[in-house]
Amino acid sequence: MAQSEDTLIEKQLDATIRAGLYRNKDEALHEAVTTWLTVKPNIRLEAAIELFREGEVTLERASEIAGINRWLFQDVLIQRGIKIVIEVESKEELQKAAEEIRDKSK
Repeated sequence: MAQSEDTLIEKQLDATIRAGLYRNKDEALHEAVTTWLTVKPNIRLEAAIELFREGEVTLERASEIAGINRWLFQDVLIQRGIKIVIEVESKEELQKAAEEIRDKSK
């Protein structure tokens, strides 16, 4: 991007803050990035994949970030050759959850 274009964007950002549309640059940039990720779902998907790949989020959370269901997200990971490691709760926690399910179904 040309320097003059960068300067114009910076001036427009500052103008929106002076106009009272945003309290500060962080708030304006947060909305800009949120809008950008909403408008460009492919970028949101790539971000979710990277967050999952680096272990920063779970498979479930990454699929939410990507805006697709867990199974479709998992298929994308498989297609890209990204290893899927699913963490599970401890044996005791799983047994407790199973007991709760059994109790509710009675």
